[in-house]
Order: sequence, then C-alpha cells, then structure tokens
Amino acid sequence: MNGPSYTPNYYSLDDITVTQERVPCRTLQDLYMMGFLDPSEKTSNLSSDHTIELPLWVVLQQDERNPHFETQTPDIYSAAYKEIYKADANYVELGALNKFYYELGMYLTRFDTANSVSEMLLSTAQERLKGLKDLCQNVGNESLNVNSKFEFMERLLFSEGCKTNKLFDDWMQEKQVHIRSTEIAVNLRKRKRSPEGDPEEEQ
Repeated sequence: MNGPSYTPNYYSLDDITVTQERVPCRTLQDLYMMGFLDPSEKTSNLSSDHTIELPLWVVLQQDERNPHFETQTPDIYSAAYKEIYKADANYVELGALNKFYYELGMYLTRFDTANSVSEMLLSTAQERLKGLKDLCQNVGNESLNVNSKFEFMERLLFSEGCKTNKLFDDWMQEKQVHIRSTEIAVNLRKRKRSPEGDPEEEQ
C-alpha cells in the first residue's frame, strides 16, 4: 500500500506524507483561541486575513460551506517558477524544491480556479520524462544525485527504468551468446554429416 497514489488513498503511507506538507493559507474570519496554530503569534486568537502555514490535511477537511482558511498556491507553483520550468524543466532539481512535487500539485488543483497548476504539472512532466528516459539508458544510479534531481514519482520511474534497461541489456547479451552457441552447434553437425574425403573437409 506504499506505492504512489494517483488519487487520494486513506491507507497509503505516501499519501499520508503528502498531506502532511504545509501550505500557505489566509484566515477568512477571526478565529478565537486558535493562536497556537501559528508559532509566531503572541496572542491566543487569529485575526481575519492572517497568513499562516498549515498541513494540507487541515484545509482538505474544513467545511466548504463555512471555510475558515483560503488555501494559497505555494511559490513552487507560481508564475515565476512556471517560466523557469519553461526555460529548461530538466535543469530544475524538483526533489530539492519538494519531495512530492506532482502529488502535492494534484491536490492543490482543487483550489486553483485558473487551472494554471494543472497545466504546469502536465507541461513539466512531459518535458522531464524525455530527459529521464535518456538518463535511464545512459546514467547509472551511482553517478546521479537522484534525491535532489527527482521528486518522488520521478525517482520511482527512474529506478524502474534503470532496472528495465539492465534486464534488456542482459537479455541481449544472453541472446547473442545463444545465437553464437547455436551457430557453433550447427557447424559441428554439418562437419559430422560431411563424407570422408570431402574436398571441403580436407581444405
């Protein structure tokens, strides 16, 4: 149950970890006796329009009919970063920005009325998958800082890609050995069938 959860999965440890990520929020009303939510707040209350960071699961569970917080888009999904991804998405170390870049972004799309986050996720993934495929074929795990280069799902794909590429190389080598051994066996059978004194045999 620990694999990537492309839709929310209550029993997935990875999904639980994603929802623990803190996202910026703004209070929509005065919240009495809730000052403890902000470690920097010196009073026991939170005033309206107060900026605070909360775990994602908190804002996911709030009552939509009477929301207390407005979820804001983290900087890594902002227009400024979108331009960076456009310039060269493969150069960005997504793992250093956020370990769960894609899954967190998919959660945040429900709060993004302009659909800019979903478009950013799609274009970034399409561009980076090309480079990821090349790295699987030409670079080993030991020669790449995978943790900072890739985020969670990319690391899974990179690991599987490297394994698949190695299995294919091993299969090709085994096939070549099998072909050579078969050719040798065929040649031996031909020699055994050749009559004694065959001019070709004497040569």
